[in-house]
Amino acid sequence: MIRLAIIIVILAAGLVIGPDVTGQQGYMLLAIGNYTIETTATLFLIGIVLFYVALLFIEWLLGRIFGVGHKTRHWFVGRRRRKALHYTQSGMQALVAEDYAVAEKMLLKGTKGNDLALLNYLNAATAAQALGHNTKRDNYLRLAQEQNPDAGLAVGLTQTRLQYQQGELELALAGVQQLSQEYGSHPALLKLQKDIYLATGQWQLLMTTLDKLASQSLIDSAEQEALKQQAYVGWFNNTASSSGSAGLIALWQGLSRKDKYQVDILVPLCERLIALNADKDALQLLLDGLNKKTDARLLTCMAQLQLADYHPLLTTLEKKVNKEPSAELHSALGQLYLKDDKSEQAEQHLQQAVTLQASAKDYMLLAKLAEQRQDAKQANEYYRHSLGLTTAVALVKPESAPETEQKVIAG
Repeated sequence: MIRLAIIIVILAAGLVIGPDVTGQQGYMLLAIGNYTIETTATLFLIGIVLFYVALLFIEWLLGRIFGVGHKTRHWFVGRRRRKALHYTQSGMQALVAEDYAVAEKMLLKGTKGNDLALLNYLNAATAAQALGHNTKRDNYLRLAQEQNPDAGLAVGLTQTRLQYQQGELELALAGVQQLSQEYGSHPALLKLQKDIYLATGQWQLLMTTLDKLASQSLIDSAEQEALKQQAYVGWFNNTASSSGSAGLIALWQGLSRKDKYQVDILVPLCERLIALNADKDALQLLLDGLNKKTDARLLTCMAQLQLADYHPLLTTLEKKVNKEPSAELHSALGQLYLKDDKSEQAEQHLQQAVTLQASAKDYMLLAKLAEQRQDAKQANEYYRHSLGLTTAVALVKPESAPETEQKVIAG
């Protein structure tokens, strides 16, 4: 438009001033080397205008000629992209429908002419693994990395996740550790670390990861506590196997004050100490925990102790039950008195326990004590109470009901 306006202005100026200069056309002489051009000023100006118009025409003509080639190339490029999009969509639909062979084929076709071929290769790797083609899977991941060298995290996460799903846990573990060094505490990486550390028994790393997940609000408190408890149990098992009771005590001493006397942590620790015949160590930890909080789980664990002298423990629990009587305390005392061969005191505490809260286990112990006294009638009564409670529990939770011995004493 600007060029056309310039031409119109020049022509208009020529029409306006042309008649005035007709009688005074002037004289122009151009000398280029041995060549000279003589003409009037009017013809020179007209020649310049015509030359400019000719240049515009040539530009337009060249634009038309080369524009056809550009449009042709654009059409072919657009066609390849449309085909790539079609294949990619078909591949993704097949992947969702779990038709992995079709998905792999379509996704690979969709890589040609596709600026986002990285995604095609990553999803093709998933399809290849589902078909059991691990070599192809790794090749697609390599191509994905070559397609976009800056996509190291996406490719690494995909590869490690697929290895984890395939059960290649050692490779998956090495993968998340390498990614952690390169990309730090990325949310997706932390979630994958949690799963892999849990599967491989990396309990200390799991607990560190749980803290990082919680700091980024990526895990709720209930799941965090449940997994933390599982991690501690696994850590205790490993330590008990490798370092025995001394290793367990050292582990416990290294815990934070907050964690040391948590019942969910203290009970499994003491159970493993008892299994290693370190009952005295377990006793001291249980008493420390009980001083902080009277919890039925601590008392249940305490009743498993095998001691050479029960008197100090019994004295401590007697003082405690006088201050805060409870069914759990009386039950623990009854079981410990049985271990100390003091049947009379054991029966008294067990009777008080079932008076406060009926328990199938306590009724069973009372029945056996009645049998020892040859009181068949009383023993049968206790057995009926125990069986009734066990049956009631079985009706509520049939999948977890304990198997209870059904014993009948002849009167």
